Amino acid sequence: MKKVVFLTFCACVAALLLSGCTKGIDNLFSSDGVEIYLLKAYKTVENSQKIDEKSVVLKSTPVVRYADILSYNSDEHTYKVSDRALDAIKNIDHSVSGVAFAVTANGRVVYTGYFWPMFSSASCNWVTIDPIIAEYAKELKVTLGYPGDWEGVEDRRNDERIISILSRDKKLIK
Repeated sequence: MKKVVFLTFCACVAALLLSGCTKGIDNLFSSDGVEIYLLKAYKTVENSQKIDEKSVVLKSTPVVRYADILSYNSDEHTYKVSDRALDAIKNIDHSVSGVAFAVTANGRVVYTGYFWPMFSSASCNWVTIDPIIAEYAKELKVTLGYPGDWEGVEDRRNDERIISILSRDKKLIK
């Protein structure tokens, strides 16, 4: 009798331990690698579009998962991404004043920016990705402002955390 109780107890403990070890498919790549999240909440720094990173709250799932990043060209600052990622970006409700995002490395925010569509007549003095061009070019080009690069925008596109991860996984082109 003691043996049956002991075996039942062991089976229950094993079942509990094993059930806590699995990740859902949606979380398989979350917080691992380089990912792009939309922002749920954020504040900007006085009279600019610069996002105060201390105020950033990420949405629960990335819009571009690490598995969606096929390669990164560090000279051109372009990410080749999967069709799934392009569709996800296309389906964002784009605004002429941008949709805020954060690029993360292993779950930590490295830099922030905006999906800023080319049909916007407003300028942006912070990091941008044009979602319209992305759809046609099949890549995400990260720029330091819109239109064109702005002086004074901190450039963390080639942050060592991003480059290290992409290099490790042979996704870095240059």
